[in-house]
Amino acid sequence: MRRWRITGLAAAVLAGLTLTACESTQDKAREVRAQNQQVLASQKGISVAKPYKDVKVLGTSLLRDQYGDAIVVEVRNESKQTLVNLPILVDVRDAQGKSVYRNDLPGLDPALTHIPLLRPGETFDWVNDQLSPSGTPKSAKVKVGPPERTAPQQLPEIEVGPPKIEDNPSGVLAHGQVTNKSQIDQLKLVLYAVARSGGEVVAAGRGQFKNLKAGGNPGDYNVFFIGDPSGAEVTVVAPPSVLQ
Repeated sequence: MRRWRITGLAAAVLAGLTLTACESTQDKAREVRAQNQQVLASQKGISVAKPYKDVKVLGTSLLRDQYGDAIVVEVRNESKQTLVNLPILVDVRDAQGKSVYRNDLPGLDPALTHIPLLRPGETFDWVNDQLSPSGTPKSAKVKVGPPERTAPQQLPEIEVGPPKIEDNPSGVLAHGQVTNKSQIDQLKLVLYAVARSGGEVVAAGRGQFKNLKAGGNPGDYNVFFIGDPSGAEVTVVAPPSVLQ
């Protein structure tokens, strides 16, 4: 995790799975099964019967500006295990308590329905910046389900550089570099950016990095915020998308 204090505005970037060239046949089969399960889950929509006991939801924040709506869910892994691919069900409600958005719709990208990875004791800000509410969001109920995959013994290391801020016709743009220090290519890598001021979430965003090659060569990311991160402390994280 890295934190930066900025005086202008700032932002963040998405996640997925793929195969590596030197995997065994069994490893490839496991990855294919996991990918197929994700595709099937996205086609039928996620379901969380009851919250997973080892993940605590610490808080939720709703954001809205002229560019759209977003939700930030702060969670903590209270177990001693690394948890991978946890479904997260979000029910956004209006002032009267009526549901105006749920992310259990069929066909959503897995990054909008799952927390990619939580290390033991880790606190993580999950961001969905593609809400499409039918009314004005005022509150949200969140349930996190059990992990759908087992973590390998060693995780890939992704290093995120500080964002540089500039104005853009579509909003304030944050860009920087991200480096894959592992030997595993990272496809559909998601960087999550959250800005806090006075302890409150004031802005958040994501952006997808299509393919971050292994070997330590940096790639450029670009992200737009929902909300105003001016003068806030910005956290940018990039959980690995391909684990082995």
